[in-house]
Amino acid sequence: MQGDETQSACTETGIRILLSLLFLLIAEMVRTVLVVTIVFEVVWTLITKQPPNERVRRFANRALSYQYRLFRYLTYNDFARPFPSRISPEVEPVGHWPGDAAPPGGPMRPHTV
Repeated sequence: MQGDETQSACTETGIRILLSLLFLLIAEMVRTVLVVTIVFEVVWTLITKQPPNERVRRFANRALSYQYRLFRYLTYNDFARPFPSRISPEVEPVGHWPGDAAPPGGPMRPHTV
């Protein structure tokens, strides 16, 4: 019986390591997408003197939230496998800027420190 448990634990550890390597590659791709998005947002803001529209900010927010979930899994702080193993990642709401349409429930202000 103990041999079966040890074999099962070794199999689970092996699968976790292989998935971690896969998710590390995915995290690097997401990081590259985020860098391109950030450069786009900065260039857009410099040219138009306005922040990017909500769709761009929502995309960046989703990519950043996904990267956060990947790193939580990779550092053993979350044992739930990230997408594509888990279908729908939770995403923080996007902040709204002056001039955006107010979200339901009232306007949000950008976070200031």
